[in-house]
Amino acid sequence: MRVAAVLVLTIFVFLVPIQVHASEDWVINSFQADIDILEDGRVQVVESIKADFGNLQKHGIFRDIPEVYERTGGGKHYTKLEVKIVKNNGANTPYEILKENGYARLKIGDSDETITGVQNYTIEYLVSGVLKSFEDHDELYWNATGDRWPVPIESAKATVTLPSGQVGQITCYEGPRGAQDLCDFQEPIGNEASFEASRSLSPEEGLTVVVGYPKGLVPIIVVPPPKSVWDTMFTSWNFAAFALSLSFSAGFAFFLWWRRGRDYWWRARFLYDPQAKHEVRPPGAHEQIVVEYTPPEKLRPAEIGTLVDERADTLDVSATIIDLATRGFLTISEEAKKWLFGRTDYILTKTSTDAKALLPYEQELRSRLFETGDVVSISSLKTKFYEDLKVVKDKLYEDMVNKKFFYENPESVRRKYLFVAIGVGVLGVLILVLGFVLVFSLLVAIGAGLAIGGIFLLIVSQIMPRRTADGHEMWRRTKGYELFISTAEKYRQRFFENKNMFNEILPYAIVFGLTEKFAQAFKDMGIEPPQPAWYSGTAPFNAALFGASISSFSSSLSSAMASAPGGSGFSGGGGSSGGGFGGGGGGSW
Repeated sequence: MRVAAVLVLTIFVFLVPIQVHASEDWVINSFQADIDILEDGRVQVVESIKADFGNLQKHGIFRDIPEVYERTGGGKHYTKLEVKIVKNNGANTPYEILKENGYARLKIGDSDETITGVQNYTIEYLVSGVLKSFEDHDELYWNATGDRWPVPIESAKATVTLPSGQVGQITCYEGPRGAQDLCDFQEPIGNEASFEASRSLSPEEGLTVVVGYPKGLVPIIVVPPPKSVWDTMFTSWNFAAFALSLSFSAGFAFFLWWRRGRDYWWRARFLYDPQAKHEVRPPGAHEQIVVEYTPPEKLRPAEIGTLVDERADTLDVSATIIDLATRGFLTISEEAKKWLFGRTDYILTKTSTDAKALLPYEQELRSRLFETGDVVSISSLKTKFYEDLKVVKDKLYEDMVNKKFFYENPESVRRKYLFVAIGVGVLGVLILVLGFVLVFSLLVAIGAGLAIGGIFLLIVSQIMPRRTADGHEMWRRTKGYELFISTAEKYRQRFFENKNMFNEILPYAIVFGLTEKFAQAFKDMGIEPPQPAWYSGTAPFNAALFGASISSFSSSLSSAMASAPGGSGFSGGGGSSGGGFGGGGGGSW
């Protein structure tokens, strides 16, 4: 029976929560608050705190003073705190003010020194916005000691002094927050009232005093909410700062393009002479485009595609594969859909044609396509050809620079100025954030201007690759060849005389985005080109249908080659103690 009783008691001890008050092993011997209501409506408070740390090694105390109060009906009431004097044992002592969650924490003491025993602290501060106005009187309702001290206060006293006149009704409370136990006070004498706790205050208990006085004796100060960045944002100075920083960054972007991004061209533009002088092309200069019936200087489709938009992209690589097929270096066959809604796949087959005559980027492409064997499906390239594609593009860029069509690798140029744009943008964002943290709207305006300017630089970085005079001339002639393909129906006789032109031109139509239009033009002209030996489809051949099939092939190929491998996902009525203004508490450190 006794064992059962012990067991029940043990279970009871573990299951029933025990409220243990966290306290510290030191004490406040006395807390004296001398409160003077000044003629200008501010309140001066001098707190004399006698702390006994015993044998504990401490640096000092901290005092938490509220600056923002929650209104009973909702909203916030703001006050203004000005710390004037902080002393220990009659001498000035180091302190810092930390602000968080509506409180100002005075952290008093030196982190490099420790103290023990009795310490006498004096804290003097001014506070505005703590006087209350009623119909028939004004009032100070002040939590003199604060009720968040983790140690007992053996003696708590307070005095309130008016600048003049007679103190009206008074009262005071002691105990934990919300308690209505009255403290000791005597009838006021003239302009002064005195209060004292009737007992030693336990941890988290305080002394609160209420003093009424004649209405209008001193002005009632209303402290407005602290201004946010947005409150001070829209000023002429800030607009000027924003405009200047934006103009600087945008102007810098324009300057870079003006000095480093514009093409060169030949002065004798319509009588091509490589020995003639060249100059930077003026912006908006008129370009006379003359129809070219063949690719200028026998440029390959990918070279023309790169010249047109200054990019070696997947469309250019797709056109190169078609071009290699038309020249006999591989064949393409269409594989029938396995299901009604299945996707068409394409099979590439390597031929025995010697590849020595191919350009370096073409050799690289053919080699990497057939790295695993002489037959490869487009679907098998998905997620596997991504890195190979980068190498092929780099080879293509290298080819364009070697032929002196560009001064530098266009991708490297874009990347270089992209880093500049990111640098300016990040600098702007950092300044913007700093402005918000410091509530300094001028910094916000400057940061916003730089951040937006970074976006301008980002856009400009994409047009920074610069063609040489030769490159620009090839670009102009390329536009003439594009004009020929886009208006093929005007040159019907040429296509009647050489029906094989369809196969020869098709890869170029791809890089210009004219595949289906070009194929439809043949149908409209009533010309049926011969079925290409390098392509076998699943339907009877006709030019328009073949054009659509090639567009589908090009799209599938571009998608497969550009697909990067996926990454792994993430798993995963009446007054009470503690009322009114003042209050807070403190502790030691």
